[in-house]
Amino acid sequence: MTDRLIPESELKAIVKQILADLLGVNPAQQHQRQWYKASEAAPLVDMDTPNNLHDLRMSGDLIEGKHWRQTNGANSKRPTYQYHVGNCRKFLENKRS
Repeated sequence: MTDRLIPESELKAIVKQILADLLGVNPAQQHQRQWYKASEAAPLVDMDTPNNLHDLRMSGDLIEGKHWRQTNGANSKRPTYQYHVGNCRKFLENKRS
């Protein structure tokens, strides 16, 4: 018997669609907010951990003001970042294709 494994990102998308169908909700309209902290944004853009978003920001792949923003002062000892889910999702879709 062959194991049939589904990647976690595909499984999440399937479950989201099934739940949306059951609840009568359009998944594209579920999120009115666009800016989220990394821990909230990662699952919304099908990433396994918030560190994946931070790594893309640090590498320069994500653009400040478009994909991410710092929400506290520029000289903060511990900066806080938010990610624009729609723009990050578009970037990741283009990168994956």
